[in-house]
Amino acid sequence: MTALALDLFVLTADADQKAAIQSLLEFRIKALGIRQCRFEVQRHPQRDPGCLGNGVQLLTTLQTQAEHALMILDWEGCGREGVAAADLEHDLDARLDQAGWGGKARSVVIDPEAEIWLWSESPHVATTFGWSSDRENMRAWLTEHGLVAPGATKPTRPKEAMLAVLRETKVKPSAANFATIARTVSVERCQDRSFLRLRDILRSWFPLG
Repeated sequence: MTALALDLFVLTADADQKAAIQSLLEFRIKALGIRQCRFEVQRHPQRDPGCLGNGVQLLTTLQTQAEHALMILDWEGCGREGVAAADLEHDLDARLDQAGWGGKARSVVIDPEAEIWLWSESPHVATTFGWSSDRENMRAWLTEHGLVAPGATKPTRPKEAMLAVLRETKVKPSAANFATIARTVSVERCQDRSFLRLRDILRSWFPLG
């Protein structure tokens, strides 16, 4: 049997997700607990609704090129916010199985959106966002401005909180910020449900040893 060109193809909804996944698979495989794999990451031109609408069909065309496939999208903005993220994953996974992947393709729906992965206690987050060390604590600033609830670990509106900080520090929003944080922040710090799902899927497909 001829070997497939890729171990993994990843379809993301936007450039930010693409940058984060690319960095994780290039630089953090040891931290993720997976072996090296041949991969390609591409974003859907129609973003989250496109992934939900025809992502399964698009991935079906790649069965002769990739051993595994992942589809990653935000829950917010996908057009089916009335359905829980985990239920959307269940539906997408069933459609991928029916399309012939047989368990070798899975979906990850990030609730509410990819920015939730960025928020960590790591000082690398503040540095990436341009928050200088001589200023007040960034989390205190976020709490003061109603962007993080007192005692909460993450903002309720992660994208809005990120944009507010970037406006304050005059740093341009960029997919590079996602790549930098994915490359530098400890993956153990991210306990978001969708990130843990991503990690567990990768570990099941590309185990060490």
